[in-house]
Parts: sequence; C-alpha cells; structure tokens
Amino acid sequence: MPATYVRVNLGAIASNVRAVLSRLDNSQLMAVVKGNAYGHGMVPVAERCVAAGAQWLGVSYVDEAVKLRAVGVRAPTLAFVPPTEEQCRAAVEQDVTVTITTEDHLAWLREAAAQTGQIATAQIFVDADLGRPSAGDDLVRLLQIAAGFPQLKIIGVYTHFDGTDTSSVRSLLDVVKPGSELQAFAAVVKKLARHCLGAPIIFHAAASSLFLTAPDSHLDLVRIGTLLYGQYPPDLPTDQRNLDLAPDTFELRSTIVAIDEVPAGTTVGSGREFVCRRPTQVATLPLGYAQGLSLVPACLARRRDTWWRRLAGRQRPPVVLIDGQEAPIIGRIGMDQCAVDVTDMADVEVGQTVVVPTHCTLISPEVPRVYIE
Repeated sequence: MPATYVRVNLGAIASNVRAVLSRLDNSQLMAVVKGNAYGHGMVPVAERCVAAGAQWLGVSYVDEAVKLRAVGVRAPTLAFVPPTEEQCRAAVEQDVTVTITTEDHLAWLREAAAQTGQIATAQIFVDADLGRPSAGDDLVRLLQIAAGFPQLKIIGVYTHFDGTDTSSVRSLLDVVKPGSELQAFAAVVKKLARHCLGAPIIFHAAASSLFLTAPDSHLDLVRIGTLLYGQYPPDLPTDQRNLDLAPDTFELRSTIVAIDEVPAGTTVGSGREFVCRRPTQVATLPLGYAQGLSLVPACLARRRDTWWRRLAGRQRPPVVLIDGQEAPIIGRIGMDQCAVDVTDMADVEVGQTVVVPTHCTLISPEVPRVYIE
C-alpha cells in the first residue's frame, strides 16, 4: 500500500446513485464526474455510476469526455464548458455532446461534422444570473440557425441555479402561478425548439440542491454531483437533508514515517511561526501541499497577531485522525510533508495509518486512489 493514498468507496457511490434514482419518476440522472469525479477518480467512478443506473455523465471539458471514450465509456456525455474551435472535431469524432452559446460554436461544429462525416450533438445553455457564458436572447436565433445544419443536432437546452434560488425564472415569467415558473419556462423553450427544429429536445435545470428541494424541477434530467459523493450542498436547509446517503466515499490516508520528541521552545515548520510550548512528540507524515494540503499553517489560526489568522480565517486548526482520535497539524505544511502533535496520544508508532480530513477536490490526481466496494 502507498504511504499516502486516497481510499475511494465505489460501493458507497453506487448506493448514492441508487438513492437519487429512487426519487426520480420519469427523469433521467446525469452523474457529474467533473473535477476528476470530485477528486475520486473520473474513470472508475464514471463506470460505476453508469453500472448503477445513471443514464448520462457530466464533465467540464471535452478533453475529459474524450478520456472516458478512450477507455470504453460510451454513455451519453455532456461537456459543460463551451468548446474551443480545436476541440470541436474531437467532440464530434468521440460522440461528445457539447454546450454551445454562440453562432461561432454552431459554425465550428458544422465544420467538424462536415470533415468527419459524423453527426455533431449539442445542448444550449441559458444563464440564470450566474454570469456564465450563455445564449441569452440569442436562444431562438441559435435554434433557427441549427435547423439549417442537417449534421448538427441540438438535443437539449439547460440552465443552472445558485443553490435553490430560481428567482431569475420568476422574473422572466412573473405572470405564471407561483410554484410552476420553472416548468412553464421549460415548456416554452421546448415548444420553441420543436417549432424551430421540428424535433423534441430535453430541458434540464436541477442540480443537487434543487433536486432535493423542488421535485417539480426534475423535468427531463437532473445533474447530480455532490450528493453522489456522500455530501449535501452547504446551502441546503437541514430539513431537506433527508436522502439516504452513504457518506464515506473518500478518505485521504497517510502513514507516520517518523516520531521525534522535541523540547519546549522548538520551532516546527518553515517560517518558524509555530513554537512548542512544552516537550512535544512530533509525528511526520509524507503529505504536503504538493499533494493538495493547504499552504496555510492553519495551526496558527488561533493566533491574533499575524496575517496568517486573516488568511486562515476563524476556523479551528486542521486535525488528523489516529485510531479515531484527533491530533492537530502543527507548523507550516511543507511541499512533501507535515507535522502532527501526538504528545497526548498513547501507543502511536511509526508505520501507523492516519486519516486526513480534507476537501476531496483539492487532492492531487497524482495521489494514488485505492478502490474498495
């Protein structure tokens, strides 16, 4: 086993896929595996999500989707970030659905389809006050132009909301009865698309928060990321956190490689900010900011007289877990190692496994992932 690795529980992720599916009636599930599947490892997670019943996959970039195709993952895949001109050919060749917002995107896809002799598929994104690239008022025009390109298929239109706030749709449809704004907006868009294209499209808007708080928002498809990885969105009301989630999908582990006893007054870590106030047992882990641990010497978050407090905020110092007990990280986190105060812990020894609570998306893809069921 590597000295530092991430343990990924694919069985827990599959369980969460099934939990989401249990809340859906006629809507499809898009498993969002962008950001290396939120740090879990894109390819194994994508394969497991599809096997568990997800009909679509969502990624940020065309390049991510191409990597999935290279290992045989053929599920319909949407790239959220609009492509560059150079990426359009790869998207068409690999049957990746791209997001478009401009006439240039249409032209690039048409050219790629003509060069390859294949059908290009795309969905149009309409922004909901997040400031993202959007078709906006050009939606109808894009649909009309696309209708003239036989090798280009617009198969969907979608939007995205900040948490559970759908106020931007209400402002567009203020004459619609409260509670049905999003459904009415979707119906209008789908009617326009059918008129322009002569074929039906899908419309989707709900990510994890809206999926839980507004069942009427499920529409044709829901895009779920956070929930699949055992976490609730931070803005979600407590009474809505009622999905039967398996939480332990990701666990960063390391190994104690040295334990040293140092006298009071010893400084730990570069910068010499941390000073031991007592004789201290210092355990060293082969894990640092090169692997994704924070640069901030968060052990100094308690200090009131340095800029580190302003940088670290008011959060408590980070800890690791050794046999379920918390031990604080001390001193600056180095590129390839960090120090842990184990003075108050009994029976700690070199070679012992340590669990490091962390944000999963921060951990470098270079850290090995070990998959369990």
